[in-house]
Amino acid sequence: MKENRIQWANKPNSWSVSRRTLMNRCPRAWILKYGFAKKQGGFNRHLQNISDWSSPWRIMQRTLRGVVIDRLDAFSANRTWIENDVLSKIRNRIVGALLRQKAVLDVIETRSGKTSSLRKKISDKEIDRLAEICCKRYESIFIRSPFREILQGKITRWFTFSRLNKTKIDDFYLHISPDIVWYSGQTCHLLRFTVQGIANPGEDRRLENMSMVLWAMNQQSFPATAERYIVENLYWNRGRWNLRSERCNKRLVSDSKSMILNDLSAMSDLYNRLGPACDLSQIPLAKNKRHCLNCGHRDNCPGGEDLERASLIQSALEMAKSSVKRI
Repeated sequence: MKENRIQWANKPNSWSVSRRTLMNRCPRAWILKYGFAKKQGGFNRHLQNISDWSSPWRIMQRTLRGVVIDRLDAFSANRTWIENDVLSKIRNRIVGALLRQKAVLDVIETRSGKTSSLRKKISDKEIDRLAEICCKRYESIFIRSPFREILQGKITRWFTFSRLNKTKIDDFYLHISPDIVWYSGQTCHLLRFTVQGIANPGEDRRLENMSMVLWAMNQQSFPATAERYIVENLYWNRGRWNLRSERCNKRLVSDSKSMILNDLSAMSDLYNRLGPACDLSQIPLAKNKRHCLNCGHRDNCPGGEDLERASLIQSALEMAKSSVKRI
């Protein structure tokens, strides 16, 4: 197969919360993002970039995460941090991300031969509005625990980690690290902060959070006993930061691991459905048309224009192929 053709990657053996979320929302988008090998140059790289396309609102949320981590890193390294420059930092990040996405839109339009429905002119006024929203959320997070106590020096044993870090569990590599770890006495706190969350996330999200304990117990410098951990999730919802906390135990860690292994099995099944011909018609479309609105594949996906009609056509194709196999 030529370099510039789509190539199928190795069977999925890694797991992360974002990967799981995307698979549940739209299996086809998951396949296009993670199912094909990303090679240097060629179309595979463009496919990855298209999958990573984000709306201006999502760019604002990513900017918020980045600036918060930068602030903590600067404090840890005792580097000068000028709060009056935060709004400018945020705006520059947003503008830079929007500029980088123009190249992605050019690729999308080359593929489709028409102006992308994702191409919308973002005015300076809108950029300023997003920057101000981001700045207010940034300011409000540092009056919440544990961020406030860290900057005040009341929490002295604390660490930040990248979610890109991998942890090997059995034969799999998991992206399950927390954002912040700190100690209060003998108790170890593991926290992720989510720039947009929901008040009642359900049992699966609860177990996703418990996966941070799997990460910690595989590190040499953290407690080996599940009961010594408190798992925390700080999330933005309805105009404020909210905190969920739960003491861990062995059963929750076991259930979390089982959920992850079941997810990896589902990923492998999806991989197998594509087959050697890379037949995307075998892969289900999004469950809700809301997921299509800001998807980079919207212009070239059957569900991008009319999800309900595309789903009916796909079901008919699957039935036809199934009948041919039986014959």
